[in-house]
Amino acid sequence: MTRVRLGLLALAALLLASCGSAGKGKGDEAKSMEQIYAEEGRPVRTRSLEPEDFSVYLKFPSTLRAKSESTAYSSLSDVVREVKAAVGDRVLRDQVLVSFDHGNPNYQQAKVSFENAQAAFERSSALFAEAGISKQDFDNARMRYDVARASFKSMSDMIDVKAPIDGYVTRLNVRPTENVKPGAALFTISNQGVYEARIYVSAEEIDQVKAGARARVQNGGGPVEGSVTEVSLIMDPDKKAFPVTVTFAGGGKGLVSGLSVDVAVEVYRNPAALVLARKELVRTGGAYAAFVAKGGAAERRELVLGRERGLEFEVVGGLRPKEELVSEGLEGLADGAAIKVAAPAAKN
Repeated sequence: MTRVRLGLLALAALLLASCGSAGKGKGDEAKSMEQIYAEEGRPVRTRSLEPEDFSVYLKFPSTLRAKSESTAYSSLSDVVREVKAAVGDRVLRDQVLVSFDHGNPNYQQAKVSFENAQAAFERSSALFAEAGISKQDFDNARMRYDVARASFKSMSDMIDVKAPIDGYVTRLNVRPTENVKPGAALFTISNQGVYEARIYVSAEEIDQVKAGARARVQNGGGPVEGSVTEVSLIMDPDKKAFPVTVTFAGGGKGLVSGLSVDVAVEVYRNPAALVLARKELVRTGGAYAAFVAKGGAAERRELVLGRERGLEFEVVGGLRPKEELVSEGLEGLADGAAIKVAAPAAKN
């Protein structure tokens, strides 16, 4: 039995003791209780109805991904010689993170071709400045140099694999001495300031999910707020649901790329709702009612309910702000019955 119910029973017992007398039978005692209720009122507790923010959320499972995230892949078949970063390291764009063997024949050939083309271009530049060669010959030398330089850079990027973006190393797929093949993932860089989650919403629920709607995820650091940034108008044929993108600004809030989460999306909000708990409602058939305190009596109100949130209901008709709602002592209460309002329950 709860503390509140004990308090109401104690109040009723005091009323009974003040009017009852010793030696009466059980039937007389019950009769006296009804007499006390008629004379003194049924003990109840009330609360003032105040508008409050009322939101309804739908939850969807998802996996967080950094909005700015890039994975580097191997372009050749070779042995990893060096890994120059660890998971969690902050790196800059174009910083070398993984290196293969610089003795690779293709790399050496590209390097020699570049050096030869560079030397020929420098000689051609000097001769052209002295009118020693034609402009056509000079242009040809410059073209060979540009092609060789581009080829060497491409080969260098294959041997010394660089970070494609600024961010943090969130995944390392290789280690030194490991053999890799073309297309193998080497590492992933994530910018951990903004995260995205892709959720899939059923055809029955998609009308409730709107771009700009509030969203949140719960993690060890508490709730992280976000919003719906994209709602697809086309159903995914494999998922049989509509893809929706939700974005969170989670820098420093314990979010990491790859984290499995439940994304709660707000599908309804009333910033000034009257909200009643299920225990404050009286149900008769399929209809709901509540009682308010009016001049020492209980007044029954038929209610029109809106949205439901767990054990709470939005009231859209039948009650007004500032009215005194009978929140405890509803059992056996009838319209027009005399009531005695007990002191508010002490807070723990």
